[in-house]
Amino acid sequence: MGKKLGLSILGLVIIGVMYYFTSGSEQLIEKMKQQVAQELTSIEKEGFSVQNRKIKKSQEHFVVSFDDTAKIAQFFTSKGIQLNVNDAALFKGTKLGVDVHYLPDTYSSVSLDIYPLAFPDVVLSMTENEKEKKIFQQLLDKKTFFTHIAINKLGNGFKGSMKDINEVLNGKQNITLKMKGLTFSGDIKKQQISTIKENVDALSLLVDNDIAFTFTGFKSNYSRTGNTTYDYSTNYSIDKIILKGKVSFQLTADTLTMQSISKVKDGLASSSIQSSTKHISTEEKGKKYAFDNFTFEMKADNLDISAIDKLQHVNVNNQQEINLLVQQLISKSVHFEIPTFSIENIYNADKKLGGFSLNANANIDKTLDISASQSNPMAALSAIDANLSITLSKDLFGLVRQQPQAIMAIMLFQPKDVNGQKVYELTLKDAKLSVNGMPVN
Repeated sequence: MGKKLGLSILGLVIIGVMYYFTSGSEQLIEKMKQQVAQELTSIEKEGFSVQNRKIKKSQEHFVVSFDDTAKIAQFFTSKGIQLNVNDAALFKGTKLGVDVHYLPDTYSSVSLDIYPLAFPDVVLSMTENEKEKKIFQQLLDKKTFFTHIAINKLGNGFKGSMKDINEVLNGKQNITLKMKGLTFSGDIKKQQISTIKENVDALSLLVDNDIAFTFTGFKSNYSRTGNTTYDYSTNYSIDKIILKGKVSFQLTADTLTMQSISKVKDGLASSSIQSSTKHISTEEKGKKYAFDNFTFEMKADNLDISAIDKLQHVNVNNQQEINLLVQQLISKSVHFEIPTFSIENIYNADKKLGGFSLNANANIDKTLDISASQSNPMAALSAIDANLSITLSKDLFGLVRQQPQAIMAIMLFQPKDVNGQKVYELTLKDAKLSVNGMPVN
């Protein structure tokens, strides 16, 4: 939380730095102080309040309080950080201490030390007694989530880190939280963050010696590639994830990657997601399963970004407004595609079953009536054309056909045999569904 919130505060100090770095240090500090004062006044119109500002010769301190979360959601979105109103509401009551240092070293024009002084209201509402409240207060007192950010003297780049965490919380449940090596850096263009790189060496969570979660080698990269918040490229990778439970359960995943790309043209967004995992293994009560080379890709085209923006801030209980916005979202006829969803090999204990692959695409015509389809789902079929192809290995199909849930469907619709594989092809057109060319009545 500290990193995301900290990055948003960059906007308080970067404006003007590029133009003043050649001035004398005292003149520069005074001008930066003036600019910070202007920015603090500005964010008070965006749902924040600024308290306890104390100014010294080359540093200052203030507290940022999260008050009006609906406005705050819009503020984050304008800065390129997607945050809908429901997620923003979780931050209500948060207070961050901010220590600003002007010209602290040879790299930095400004550095920020950011740390929570009050947790969100929703966190405090989960505490059941004074002992648990005291535990949370100790985290605040020790500045457990202390984050440091430094902006370079040209005002076009930054770097930072969160301090390592090793905490044991002894409450109703005993929780051990560890984190090591969280660092980040990025570039600033036109007073906005254009790239961010982040690394986390390791993160682990242990609950009552019953549940343990660990991941290592996390890396992420974000680049803003256009004029809107929907023009971007991101990629993530994790070396290993381990999840253990007390009832002889363990899941391990190795070499996870994900890439997401989004582009906007004429107010319409096209996006794609690609993810892969080299190996996944699970064990529960002596039963072992494993999966090699999991791959998933998805694409979407012609999404109305104005509708997406409004959906980020709509009241989730206002179904009528949601329907109108979804109708707007598909107003240019939307195309979805899953080029591939596959697992190369599946293992049941030590038996190799082969794998499966799936691909699909769907075109949703703008004539689809969202409100009408909720009361009569069949009414939507005439506005949707779709194709789905599933290919299973012979051994995997043999396992599936033994499942009670699949017996009737397999009796009615036999698969095709293609190169030793079992294949199903489903087609939806003109409100009519067929399986391997056989109509479904």
